[in-house]
Order: sequence, then structure tokens, then C-alpha cells
Amino acid sequence: MSANECRQANWRDVGFRDGLAGAPLRQLDRRIKDCAEAGVTIQVPAYLLGRNEGLPSYCRLDNAARLGLEGKAYQGVCAAGIDAEFRRRHAMGMDVYRARSELRNLDQRRRHLEDRLADARNDEERRRTREDLRDLDYTMRRTRDRVREAEWALDQLR
Repeated sequence: MSANECRQANWRDVGFRDGLAGAPLRQLDRRIKDCAEAGVTIQVPAYLLGRNEGLPSYCRLDNAARLGLEGKAYQGVCAAGIDAEFRRRHAMGMDVYRARSELRNLDQRRRHLEDRLADARNDEERRRTREDLRDLDYTMRRTRDRVREAEWALDQLR
């Protein structure tokens, strides 16, 4: 936070926003440090009150998979009674996110190999590039299967 933000902050609102974002308590430590450098003492009780009001919206089970699908990390901020299920659903969303990301990377690699094939200067270079494309095609099929399986598992939650 900037010095000006520290001076003007409504600490309950800041805590509420951090709770809505699922920010861990480390965020409070960073804010204390930033504001101390600006000569501002934060209102810790107000911050914690706001954070505790924001966390329930973040910790909804229907939010867990969405966060995983967006590739956002879970910082273990939800209450013990919901944490295990939240983690499980978040992990399922994250599995889909990772598989889709891998597929995008493989597709980018395929385009690169196709360009390399078009620019090949001799038969040996074309042969090796075709082999690489064939191997990549196999990997892409396996990855597409992983995407479908992860998406199917996630759909079972709904």
C-alpha cells in the first residue's frame, strides 16, 4: 500500500476486500509493514473484523472449483469444517486448468513444428520434424483425454 492509501484506508473495508479475495493473514503483515514505513498504524481489530466478514463469501464451496479453473491458488483460509472439501473442489478445478494449459502449450509447439516443417531445407530435416509432429500428436491426444476426464469429474460436482 502507498503512504496515501495507508492514511486514507477504512481498515474494515480493506479487511473485507482481503477476505473476499481469500488473502491469508500474511497480507495483514505486509500491510502493517507498508503502513509502518509511511508512519501509519493500522487498525488491526477493524481489519480482522472486515476480513472475517469477507471470508464466508470467498469460502463458498461453489467458489472453490471456479478459483481452480482460473488457476488461482488457495491459501488455506477457510474454516476447518469446510477446508477439506474446499481443497478437493479447488484441486479438481486446478486439474482442468493445468490440463487445458498443457494442451495450449502443446498446440503452440505443434504450430512451431509445422512452421519448421515448411522451412525444412532437406529430406532428413523434414523426416525428423514429421516424427516430432507424430510424437506430439500422440501426446496431444493423451492430454485431450486428460482434459475431458478432468472436466467430467468437475461436472459431477454440479
